[in-house]
Amino acid sequence: MAKIFDHPFRPIESPKAEPPEFQLIAAMVASGLVPPDKVYLDGQLHRWGGSGKKDKNSWYCCFADGIPAGRFGDWRLDLEVTWRADVGRELSSAEQMAHSRRLSESKKVRDAEMAQKREVASHTVETIWSKCTGSEDTHPYLQQKGVGSHGSRVTGDGRLALPLYGTDDSISSLQYISSEGGKQFHAGGAVSGKFWTLGTMDEDGPLFIAEGFATAATITETTGRPCVVAYSASNLPAVTEVMRQKYGAGQEIIVVADNDEHGVGKKYADVAAEKYGAKVVMPPINGDANDYAKETSGQDLLDLLMPPSSSI
Repeated sequence: MAKIFDHPFRPIESPKAEPPEFQLIAAMVASGLVPPDKVYLDGQLHRWGGSGKKDKNSWYCCFADGIPAGRFGDWRLDLEVTWRADVGRELSSAEQMAHSRRLSESKKVRDAEMAQKREVASHTVETIWSKCTGSEDTHPYLQQKGVGSHGSRVTGDGRLALPLYGTDDSISSLQYISSEGGKQFHAGGAVSGKFWTLGTMDEDGPLFIAEGFATAATITETTGRPCVVAYSASNLPAVTEVMRQKYGAGQEIIVVADNDEHGVGKKYADVAAEKYGAKVVMPPINGDANDYAKETSGQDLLDLLMPPSSSI
């Protein structure tokens, strides 16, 4: 046999991929979750406390047969990630189709679990809300922020309770605020697109949308106009969409963004404004509208939100 190479020939070996379980754990870590000690690729939905909380809001559903794949996430963080193991080569057409089926199956499992979880949470928060007492303006958090109660309530352990409503006026979740200002949503309740409106739409004028309750209360008390609590920056686009659908194209909607250090509030407010025809207003100082009112005056905030002689 003729000698082709003048040196020993060794075929190039593909790097060996890590076991899929290790890859899944690494993907969880890369997404900011604390992974469980062990994962199971059995097509079942598993839950654990991966966001640093005791309640099990993190979840995953993955399959081992074929190309290992599935999805994982965290309900508290509104996080969902699709995952596929790296097998060290490109997938065939048949494998890609099987992968798509697996992702669909894991989504069905996730959706069924989420629906059940949210239904249980909805019934639970309705009971809790009905047993709460009406809050007084003397609650430590309200005094700290300098706002009224606006129909908020107080739990048996003294926390402020704020409702999150859907378009059907049912309560989907509650936000609890401690006397020190610590905030927590009721575990398992739906948050995305849920809101609470302070004030009433009784005459022509703008409708405001803000991130937090104290900010919304400050806006309503300053302008006399209703303000919708979105509860988070990331929820501003979804809530703005709901308000646009509810009140139509002719309603002026103003999203009041928090002037936070990383620009998150402005980013989501801009998304809401661009997609749903709203305006954006943001305090010229770091903080939210409540902070601005405290550091300046109510008149300064009013001029910012409803300029007397110029459009926003």
